[in-house]
Amino acid sequence: MATMRNRFATVLAATAVTVGVSFGTGAGTAAAAPRLTYSESWYQDGQSLIVFLYKDGDYAGFVNWNADPDSFGTPGDALRAHDETDDGWGIEGVVFNANVHREASTRGHASPYTTKWQTGDLDEDQRLTFNACLVKGSEEVCTGYTHRVHA
Repeated sequence: MATMRNRFATVLAATAVTVGVSFGTGAGTAAAAPRLTYSESWYQDGQSLIVFLYKDGDYAGFVNWNADPDSFGTPGDALRAHDETDDGWGIEGVVFNANVHREASTRGHASPYTTKWQTGDLDEDQRLTFNACLVKGSEEVCTGYTHRVHA
């Protein structure tokens, strides 16, 4: 009986060591995606929007949709993105509907960097879905298509 208990204890210990080694080794884990928070500022009677992005609580940049031209020379129906920090993550913005897809991205550019306005005349009063993201390689952490803007 003692021999059986010793064998059982040996098997149990060997299993515990094997499980510990398998959890403790390997290719490693990928870095966790950052926590994205944001604040928003609406203007032009709620048709235009700037979303300020924060990565793990620190300001990262913004995405701006401008519906109508203004007196400062800002074009209408225009989207741009700005990346403030040199942290390996870019900023990307998209507006779209069934007929329109417009994107502004800082991917591949050293920070700080602001894209040119992505423009083109759109039919007035179109509703567009707006999304703003932190991007790195194939990873995206986004606001979630919760904003609606207008052309």
